[in-house]
Amino acid sequence: MAPYHIRKYQKDDRTQVLALFSRGMEEHIPATFRYLLKLPRALLLLLGVPLSLLLLYRSWILATVSTFTLLFFLRFLARLPWKQYVASCYRTDMADITKSYLSSPDSCFWVAECGGQVVGMVAALPVKDPPLEKKQLQLFRMSVALEHRGKGIAKALVRTVLQFARDRGCSEVVLETSMLQYGALALYQKMGFQKTGESYYNTLTKLLDFRTVQFMYCLPSIQEAGLYFSVSG
Repeated sequence: MAPYHIRKYQKDDRTQVLALFSRGMEEHIPATFRYLLKLPRALLLLLGVPLSLLLLYRSWILATVSTFTLLFFLRFLARLPWKQYVASCYRTDMADITKSYLSSPDSCFWVAECGGQVVGMVAALPVKDPPLEKKQLQLFRMSVALEHRGKGIAKALVRTVLQFARDRGCSEVVLETSMLQYGALALYQKMGFQKTGESYYNTLTKLLDFRTVQFMYCLPSIQEAGLYFSVSG
């Protein structure tokens, strides 16, 4: 297994980072399509429309064509949220990664490199309006190339963000991920993140009942950490 190392983003990484991010999002389209097929309203369309056409026009061809048309439409809907999300990120923070994440000591963007290739990435920004007396850091843009998963890269990237937050005196690390990113959900929960809520990214995701899940990781204060080590020692 080739070794990997985590370092700060450099401008020469841009092409690989954007490609990795886009591929990572598009991987979830099949799961989204399967999810849509299980929705009651989708099942109603897939069964009701062809059956109605068959009864009305007595044409198996028309009923079959309508079924495939509806499947094509659902596949389009499955792609749309991910395509919209990627396009939005390309227009905002990822339009200039250096400016967005490396222009302040309280934010950062890291890549995992293996064999001269970018195989993972993660970013962090301070939360602009945290709860009273809280200093929060938000984890963004987590992604690991499919062929490099299972090597501990994702855990190492998350730990990098947690340590960055500790070094800056943050009390919490927060993040959002989708309900269909099963690997990410399992990773964050296994690493101690607690689910804090759910929401919808936009009107389309609300229509599709495609929820975004919020997580939080509580970091012990310096006093708490000192007490823990004094007791355990």
